Amino acid sequence: MQDNTEKSKERVGKRKGSIIWKLSFNLMVILIPALVIMIVVACVVASQSISGLNNKLLDVQTDYAISIVDDFFSGKIAAASMYENDAMLIQYFDTVENVEDIEQYGEKESLIRELSDTLERTGDEKVMQVWVADDKTDNYLFSTGETGKAGLAELEWYEMVMESRKPIVSDPYQDVFSGETVVSVVAPVFSDEGSDIIGFFGLDVTMDSLAELLSGIKVGENGYMELLSNCSVYIYSNDKTSINRGVDELDISDDYKKKVRENYSGTYDFTYRGIDYTAIFRNSQTTKWLAIATLPVSEMNATRSHLILLMAVLSILILSLLIVMVVAVVRRMMQPLTEISSQMESFAMGRLDVDIEIHRDDEIGRLAKSIRITIHSLKNMIVDVSDILGEISNGNLNVEMKGSYMGDFIHIKEALEQITTALNATLGQINSAAEQVSSGSSLVSDGAQSLAQGASEQAGTVEELASGIHEISDQITSNAANSENASKRASAVGREAVESNSRMQEMLAAMDGIRESSKKIGDILKVIEDIAFQTNILALNASVEAARAGEAGRGFSVVAGEVRNLASKSAQAAKNTTELIHNSLHAVEYGTKIADDTAKSLQNVMRGAGEVADALDKISKASGGQAHSVEQVTRGIEQISNVVQDNSATAEESAAASEELSAQAILLKDLIGRFRIKENR
Repeated sequence: MQDNTEKSKERVGKRKGSIIWKLSFNLMVILIPALVIMIVVACVVASQSISGLNNKLLDVQTDYAISIVDDFFSGKIAAASMYENDAMLIQYFDTVENVEDIEQYGEKESLIRELSDTLERTGDEKVMQVWVADDKTDNYLFSTGETGKAGLAELEWYEMVMESRKPIVSDPYQDVFSGETVVSVVAPVFSDEGSDIIGFFGLDVTMDSLAELLSGIKVGENGYMELLSNCSVYIYSNDKTSINRGVDELDISDDYKKKVRENYSGTYDFTYRGIDYTAIFRNSQTTKWLAIATLPVSEMNATRSHLILLMAVLSILILSLLIVMVVAVVRRMMQPLTEISSQMESFAMGRLDVDIEIHRDDEIGRLAKSIRITIHSLKNMIVDVSDILGEISNGNLNVEMKGSYMGDFIHIKEALEQITTALNATLGQINSAAEQVSSGSSLVSDGAQSLAQGASEQAGTVEELASGIHEISDQITSNAANSENASKRASAVGREAVESNSRMQEMLAAMDGIRESSKKIGDILKVIEDIAFQTNILALNASVEAARAGEAGRGFSVVAGEVRNLASKSAQAAKNTTELIHNSLHAVEYGTKIADDTAKSLQNVMRGAGEVADALDKISKASGGQAHSVEQVTRGIEQISNVVQDNSATAEESAAASEELSAQAILLKDLIGRFRIKENR
């Protein structure tokens, strides 16, 4: 379980350490905040745009309502204005003075027909009645021919017309004749001089027709389109409860009421019945009425909130899609790097069989090509080095570098060439030294054998000399008893003395030969020591070069160690032999001295033998001295015999050591012979 956790952590660490993750993370760090800022800015701009759009919508709807009102009354005002200086009406108003005059007016039928024609022409304008009235009669004359009490002084529009002297649109009122709420479009009729208002021409319009036109304006889902008269009475409203009610009757803020009374034009926010509203106020140019488009703030914000929510959802989707696309694109672009990294990890573990098959024209493709070329070159160089080291391990030093080495790798080629050159030179020197050791050991062996043979011959000669000395001793001992035979024996002694002297000279010559041979053996042993010393140095150098060669030079290091051991043994054997030769030389010198003394004694014996005949009488006296001398000679001969025997044993040991050294030299040559080195050119 723990291993799985560690492997999972390791995979997560590798994934976080990959260039794909880092590049994606860095791109996300840059793109996501930028997109978030852009989205926030877009939401703010969109929110402001929606708020502005809603305000513009309200403004447009209010303007549209005002345009409906203006259009609705502009034609009627134009129609009424046509009668301001109408001759027929001027004649009528100049003629009638009271109600009775109306009935008796001779042109009444013509006037009624004119009014009826006007009603018919304005039928499409929703006009329900056409009439004329004047102050003198204070009565209406309708297009139907009927008359009725006007009460002009009590009507609101009367003062307005008298003051403005222009056609006006009255506020809605209850028509006493029809019982409907109507609006009158009234134009003053001037006298012929044009200075006095002598009467009025009017068109009565029902509010239902105007309400029908205004009902087509939809202010949002829960908004209101309202139309207020100059008296701040609701002429039209989507809220039916407000129609024909004054603004002061509503439970609304005083500031709102004030703005309505002042015919405010602009935007205004207020609260009504606990709901926040925003409204646009506009004034009609023809009627001076106030049109108000009202929309709940929540509804205005709903669109904005819905858009912000939609943009947020779209932004999240876009961000998610962008992240997926960025990761996919980065992964697609960086996937070759992942393959290269995986292959290079295998290459770092020593595998040269990796193959990077990426063929692109960008930097990654060029990187893959460079790595592929590098691996191929390294593989060729390693194969070349392995072949050369294999040949060296098999003893073949006659090799040449065949691979192509570039750049700093050329140092490997130079190092291997230096190693093979140094090994060739070293092994060549060792081979020459082995031949010299073999030749010198053969000479030492031959000399030691000759020395052993000479020592054996010396031992025989010394034995014979000892035998002769014993005989002389016996003769001297029996000299007193055999003095009568002295004369006869003196001649025999003279002959034996001459013979002994001759043998003594031969012994001295042999001793000189032994000394000269011992000196030669010492020189040979010195050469052997020098050869062993040089071989030891060469073996040490070979060990150093083998250590530099590493694993490939281990076998050669073993050979160098064996050569060094043989050199050490040769040096030790030569040292021991040298010591033995020095001892032999000392013994030979000592024996030579004794032999010289013996030769002198024999010469004295010869001289004495010549005088024996004349001095037989002195034999008895000299016998004691001779016996003593003979005793010393006997001891010297015994010492010479021991020394000669030691020399013989030493010579045999030297011969054996020389044979062993020769065998080791032959073994060394055989070992060197396993290597094939380059011939000197």
